[in-house]
Amino acid sequence: MDQYSYLQLREVFHLEFLRWFGRKVKADNYAVKGGVNLRFFFKSFRYSEDMDMDACGIEVALLRETVMNILSASAFKDNLKPFGIMDIVPPDVSKAKQTETTQRFKIHLISRSGEDLFTKIEFSRRGFSGKVTVSAVDDAVTRTYRSAPLIVPHYDAASAIAQKIRALAGRPAAQARDIFDLYLLSSQHDASARVGDVSPGAVSKAYERIFEVEFGQFRDTVAAYLAAEDRDVYDSVRAWEEVRLKTAHFIEETGGTDA
Repeated sequence: MDQYSYLQLREVFHLEFLRWFGRKVKADNYAVKGGVNLRFFFKSFRYSEDMDMDACGIEVALLRETVMNILSASAFKDNLKPFGIMDIVPPDVSKAKQTETTQRFKIHLISRSGEDLFTKIEFSRRGFSGKVTVSAVDDAVTRTYRSAPLIVPHYDAASAIAQKIRALAGRPAAQARDIFDLYLLSSQHDASARVGDVSPGAVSKAYERIFEVEFGQFRDTVAAYLAAEDRDVYDSVRAWEEVRLKTAHFIEETGGTDA
Protein backbone atom coordinates (compact mmCIF):
# COMPACT_ATOMS: atom_id res chain seq x y z
CA MET A 1 0.00 0.00 0.00
CA ASP A 2 1.30 3.48 -0.87
CA GLN A 3 2.31 5.70 2.03
CA TYR A 4 0.58 8.68 0.44
CA SER A 5 -2.94 9.08 -0.93
CA TYR A 6 -3.55 9.59 -4.63
CA LEU A 7 -4.23 13.27 -3.86
CA GLN A 8 -0.86 13.57 -2.16
CA LEU A 9 0.97 11.75 -4.96
CA ARG A 10 -0.18 14.36 -7.44
CA GLU A 11 0.76 17.10 -5.01
CA VAL A 12 4.30 15.87 -4.41
CA PHE A 13 4.74 15.58 -8.16
CA HIS A 14 3.69 19.23 -8.56
CA LEU A 15 5.99 20.23 -5.72
CA GLU A 16 9.04 18.47 -7.12
CA PHE A 17 8.30 19.58 -10.67
CA LEU A 18 8.37 23.19 -9.47
CA ARG A 19 11.68 22.51 -7.74
CA TRP A 20 13.24 21.30 -10.98
CA PHE A 21 11.50 23.89 -13.14
CA GLY A 22 12.81 26.70 -10.95
CA ARG A 23 16.36 25.56 -11.62
CA LYS A 24 15.85 25.96 -15.36
CA VAL A 25 13.59 29.01 -15.71
CA LYS A 26 14.00 32.47 -14.18
CA ALA A 27 11.43 33.51 -11.60
CA ASP A 28 10.55 36.52 -13.76
CA ASN A 29 9.19 34.19 -16.44
CA TYR A 30 6.42 32.31 -14.62
CA ALA A 31 3.94 32.38 -11.75
CA VAL A 32 1.88 29.64 -10.11
CA LYS A 33 -1.86 30.31 -9.96
CA GLY A 34 -5.14 28.54 -9.26
CA GLY A 35 -5.65 25.79 -6.73
CA VAL A 36 -1.96 24.92 -6.35
CA ASN A 37 -1.21 28.55 -5.50
CA LEU A 38 -3.87 28.46 -2.80
CA ARG A 39 -2.71 25.12 -1.47
CA PHE A 40 1.02 25.90 -1.40
CA PHE A 41 0.85 29.49 -0.15
CA PHE A 42 -2.55 30.28 1.38
CA LYS A 43 -3.31 27.26 3.56
CA SER A 44 -5.99 25.78 1.34
CA PHE A 45 -6.94 22.21 2.24
CA ARG A 46 -8.28 21.46 -1.24
CA TYR A 47 -5.89 19.33 -3.28
CA SER A 48 -5.56 19.99 -7.01
CA GLU A 49 -5.51 17.39 -9.76
CA ASP A 50 -3.77 19.80 -12.15
CA MET A 51 -1.33 22.71 -11.91
CA ASP A 52 -1.78 26.02 -13.72
CA MET A 53 0.84 28.67 -14.33
CA ASP A 54 1.28 31.87 -16.28
CA ALA A 55 4.40 32.14 -18.44
CA CYS A 56 5.89 35.29 -19.92
CA GLY A 57 9.14 36.11 -21.72
CA ILE A 58 10.07 32.53 -22.60
CA GLU A 59 9.70 31.10 -26.10
CA VAL A 60 7.20 28.31 -26.79
CA ALA A 61 9.89 25.92 -28.01
CA LEU A 62 12.16 26.56 -25.04
CA LEU A 63 9.37 26.09 -22.51
CA ARG A 64 8.26 22.87 -24.22
CA GLU A 65 11.79 21.51 -24.26
CA THR A 66 12.38 22.45 -20.63
CA VAL A 67 9.22 20.72 -19.40
CA MET A 68 9.75 17.60 -21.50
CA ASN A 69 13.38 17.30 -20.38
CA ILE A 70 12.30 17.39 -16.74
CA LEU A 71 9.53 14.82 -17.24
CA SER A 72 11.90 12.48 -19.07
CA ALA A 73 14.89 12.86 -16.77
CA SER A 74 15.83 9.64 -14.97
CA ALA A 75 17.00 11.60 -11.93
CA PHE A 76 13.64 13.37 -11.65
CA LYS A 77 11.79 10.06 -11.82
CA ASP A 78 14.15 8.48 -9.29
CA ASN A 79 13.53 11.35 -6.86
CA LEU A 80 9.81 10.58 -6.92
CA LYS A 81 10.07 6.82 -6.36
CA PRO A 82 10.46 7.07 -2.56
CA PHE A 83 7.07 8.81 -2.47
CA GLY A 84 5.41 5.97 -4.37
CA ILE A 85 5.48 7.35 -7.91
CA MET A 86 7.27 4.61 -9.80
CA ASP A 87 7.04 6.01 -13.32
CA ILE A 88 6.02 9.13 -15.23
CA VAL A 89 4.43 8.85 -18.64
CA PRO A 90 5.03 12.18 -20.40
CA PRO A 91 2.66 13.51 -23.06
CA ASP A 92 2.95 12.97 -26.77
CA VAL A 93 4.12 16.50 -27.41
CA SER A 94 3.24 16.25 -31.10
CA LYS A 95 -0.42 16.05 -30.08
CA ALA A 96 -0.31 18.38 -27.06
CA LYS A 97 -1.59 21.94 -27.31
CA GLN A 98 1.49 24.12 -27.82
CA THR A 99 0.59 27.61 -29.02
CA GLU A 100 1.53 31.22 -28.37
CA THR A 101 -1.33 31.43 -25.86
CA THR A 102 -1.45 28.00 -24.19
CA GLN A 103 0.95 25.12 -23.55
CA ARG A 104 -0.58 21.98 -22.08
CA PHE A 105 1.16 18.85 -20.80
CA LYS A 106 -1.00 15.83 -19.92
CA ILE A 107 0.90 13.42 -17.70
CA HIS A 108 0.28 10.00 -16.16
CA LEU A 109 1.82 9.04 -12.83
CA ILE A 110 2.14 5.31 -12.12
CA SER A 111 1.92 4.53 -8.43
CA ARG A 112 3.60 1.69 -6.56
CA SER A 113 0.30 -0.17 -6.53
CA GLY A 114 -0.03 0.23 -10.31
CA GLU A 115 -2.66 2.96 -10.24
CA ASP A 116 -2.56 5.35 -13.20
CA LEU A 117 -3.04 8.89 -11.90
CA PHE A 118 -3.74 11.65 -14.40
CA THR A 119 -2.48 15.20 -13.94
CA LYS A 120 -1.94 18.18 -16.19
CA ILE A 121 0.46 21.12 -16.19
CA GLU A 122 -0.83 24.05 -18.19
CA PHE A 123 0.85 27.35 -18.97
CA SER A 124 -1.13 30.39 -20.10
CA ARG A 125 0.97 32.75 -22.19
CA ARG A 126 -1.36 35.77 -22.11
CA GLY A 127 0.78 37.73 -19.65
CA PHE A 128 0.64 38.09 -15.90
CA SER A 129 -2.71 38.97 -14.31
CA GLY A 130 -1.94 40.55 -10.98
CA LYS A 131 0.89 40.96 -8.53
CA VAL A 132 3.51 38.20 -8.56
CA THR A 133 5.48 37.59 -5.40
CA VAL A 134 8.24 35.09 -4.61
CA SER A 135 7.94 33.16 -1.37
CA ALA A 136 8.42 29.78 0.24
CA VAL A 137 5.86 26.99 -0.05
CA ASP A 138 4.00 26.57 3.24
CA ASP A 139 6.06 24.49 5.68
CA ALA A 140 2.99 22.38 6.42
CA VAL A 141 3.07 21.14 2.80
CA THR A 142 6.79 20.43 2.55
CA ARG A 143 6.87 18.77 5.98
CA THR A 144 4.24 16.27 4.83
CA TYR A 145 6.75 14.88 2.33
CA ARG A 146 9.89 15.71 4.31
CA SER A 147 10.93 17.87 1.39
CA ALA A 148 13.43 20.71 1.46
CA PRO A 149 12.05 24.27 1.51
CA LEU A 150 11.10 25.61 -1.88
CA ILE A 151 10.77 29.22 -3.08
CA VAL A 152 8.39 29.80 -6.02
CA PRO A 153 6.91 32.82 -7.84
CA HIS A 154 3.13 32.99 -7.44
CA TYR A 155 0.24 35.44 -7.24
CA ASP A 156 -0.51 37.25 -4.00
CA ALA A 157 -3.83 36.85 -2.20
CA ALA A 158 -5.51 39.93 -3.69
CA SER A 159 -4.63 38.78 -7.21
CA ALA A 160 -5.82 35.24 -6.49
CA ILE A 161 -9.15 36.62 -5.27
CA ALA A 162 -9.54 38.76 -8.39
CA GLN A 163 -8.69 35.78 -10.62
CA LYS A 164 -11.24 33.58 -8.89
CA ILE A 165 -13.99 36.21 -9.11
CA ARG A 166 -13.34 36.63 -12.83
CA ALA A 167 -13.28 32.84 -13.31
CA LEU A 168 -16.55 32.37 -11.45
CA ALA A 169 -18.18 35.09 -13.53
CA GLY A 170 -16.68 34.16 -16.87
CA ARG A 171 -16.72 30.37 -17.23
CA PRO A 172 -19.37 28.84 -19.51
CA ALA A 173 -20.69 27.04 -16.42
CA ALA A 174 -20.14 28.05 -12.79
CA GLN A 175 -17.68 25.80 -10.96
CA ALA A 176 -17.93 24.77 -7.31
CA ARG A 177 -14.16 24.95 -6.90
CA ASP A 178 -14.14 28.70 -7.62
CA ILE A 179 -16.72 29.27 -4.91
CA PHE A 180 -14.91 27.09 -2.40
CA ASP A 181 -11.56 28.73 -3.17
CA LEU A 182 -13.06 32.18 -2.58
CA TYR A 183 -14.49 30.86 0.68
CA LEU A 184 -10.99 29.80 1.73
CA LEU A 185 -9.42 33.05 0.53
CA SER A 186 -11.90 35.11 2.55
CA SER A 187 -9.64 34.68 5.59
CA GLN A 188 -6.57 35.89 3.65
CA HIS A 189 -7.82 39.35 2.76
CA ASP A 190 -9.21 42.43 4.44
CA ALA A 191 -12.81 42.32 3.28
CA SER A 192 -13.13 46.10 3.67
CA ALA A 193 -10.51 46.63 0.94
CA ARG A 194 -11.59 46.42 -2.68
CA VAL A 195 -9.85 43.98 -4.98
CA GLY A 196 -8.54 45.66 -8.12
CA ASP A 197 -8.78 44.60 -11.74
CA VAL A 198 -12.31 43.21 -11.46
CA SER A 199 -15.15 45.00 -13.20
CA PRO A 200 -18.38 45.72 -11.28
CA GLY A 201 -20.20 43.58 -13.84
CA ALA A 202 -17.93 40.59 -13.14
CA VAL A 203 -18.42 41.03 -9.40
CA SER A 204 -22.21 41.08 -9.76
CA LYS A 205 -22.18 38.08 -12.10
CA ALA A 206 -19.93 36.09 -9.74
CA TYR A 207 -22.28 36.87 -6.86
CA GLU A 208 -25.28 35.59 -8.82
CA ARG A 209 -23.54 32.43 -10.00
CA ILE A 210 -22.74 31.29 -6.48
CA PHE A 211 -26.35 30.21 -6.12
CA GLU A 212 -26.37 28.28 -9.41
CA VAL A 213 -24.08 25.56 -8.07
CA GLU A 214 -25.80 22.78 -6.15
CA PHE A 215 -24.37 20.41 -3.57
CA GLY A 216 -23.97 17.52 -6.02
CA GLN A 217 -21.36 19.36 -8.06
CA PHE A 218 -19.53 20.42 -4.91
CA ARG A 219 -19.52 16.84 -3.61
CA ASP A 220 -18.14 15.40 -6.85
CA THR A 221 -15.64 18.10 -7.83
CA VAL A 222 -14.47 19.61 -4.53
CA ALA A 223 -15.26 17.39 -1.55
CA ALA A 224 -13.62 14.49 -3.40
CA TYR A 225 -10.37 16.49 -3.36
CA LEU A 226 -10.31 17.05 0.38
CA ALA A 227 -8.50 14.90 2.91
CA ALA A 228 -10.84 12.48 4.69
CA GLU A 229 -11.01 14.53 7.89
CA ASP A 230 -11.95 17.71 5.99
CA ARG A 231 -14.38 15.85 3.73
CA ASP A 232 -16.29 14.71 6.81
CA VAL A 233 -16.79 18.36 7.81
CA TYR A 234 -17.88 19.72 4.43
CA ASP A 235 -19.62 16.79 2.75
CA SER A 236 -23.19 17.84 3.49
CA VAL A 237 -25.86 20.08 1.99
CA ARG A 238 -25.88 22.21 5.12
CA ALA A 239 -22.13 22.83 4.98
CA TRP A 240 -22.31 23.74 1.29
CA GLU A 241 -25.07 26.24 2.01
CA GLU A 242 -22.81 27.88 4.61
CA VAL A 243 -19.89 27.99 2.15
CA ARG A 244 -22.08 29.66 -0.47
CA LEU A 245 -23.47 32.24 1.95
CA LYS A 246 -20.06 33.14 3.36
CA THR A 247 -18.60 33.44 -0.15
CA ALA A 248 -21.47 35.62 -1.31
CA HIS A 249 -21.01 37.91 1.69
CA PHE A 250 -17.27 38.07 1.01
CA ILE A 251 -17.76 39.03 -2.63
CA GLU A 252 -20.42 41.57 -1.65
CA GLU A 253 -18.07 43.32 0.78
CA THR A 254 -14.86 42.97 -1.23
CA GLY A 255 -16.21 43.78 -4.66
CA GLY A 256 -18.82 46.29 -3.67
CA THR A 257 -21.68 44.61 -5.52
CA ASP A 258 -25.14 46.08 -5.04
CA ALA A 259 -26.71 42.63 -4.74
